[in-house]
Amino acid sequence: MTTPSDKVLQVEDLVFERNGCTIFSGVNFHLEEGELLLLQGSNGCGKSTLMRILTTLVRPQQGRVCSYGENIYDDKHKYLSNIIFIGHQLALKLALSPLDNLNWSASSSRDRQYIFKVMDEMGLGAVSGLPCYRLSAGQLKRVALTKLFVSDAKLWLLDEPFVALDLSGISIIEKLINRHLKHNGSVLMTSHQDLSLSNIRKLDMSVWCR
Repeated sequence: MTTPSDKVLQVEDLVFERNGCTIFSGVNFHLEEGELLLLQGSNGCGKSTLMRILTTLVRPQQGRVCSYGENIYDDKHKYLSNIIFIGHQLALKLALSPLDNLNWSASSSRDRQYIFKVMDEMGLGAVSGLPCYRLSAGQLKRVALTKLFVSDAKLWLLDEPFVALDLSGISIIEKLINRHLKHNGSVLMTSHQDLSLSNIRKLDMSVWCR
């Protein structure tokens, strides 16, 4: 039986308001190692806002978020060192090549050979040296998602990761996410796609939306 200190995330009674309006309230859930939690719900129900709370970019008006039993705001550096977030803004330097962007964000344990290997898996080998402003939207999304696999982060927060990807790209990402889960990594994501992923638990944000 797991305890709060075993949970990758433990979210308790979150309330978030914007401009005097309640976006959601009473949000409660947990995420365990090796698990994928899929946030669902209609547009405007707060999925992306919840993601931003979990990255500490914004704070809720009430409630708390813990990781392995510790409030994520008590030691933000420790918490943030174990997560990676891919959202709608891809956070790439367009003047740099995919390889340069990935070298910048890769953990110290990932050598250049490993980065090249992952780029090949992601279908980026042929464009690894081009400046990112010359890439298509789908290629840029692949570069951003490759950050996941050159990082040591155990918790992946993914906001609509399959947008702009073709079927081949979606298949590649699903395969690599499954690999992450099998190594006890955890994923919390939003998506409107049908997924071919293991160990999925679904969470409908609409029940907390006001």
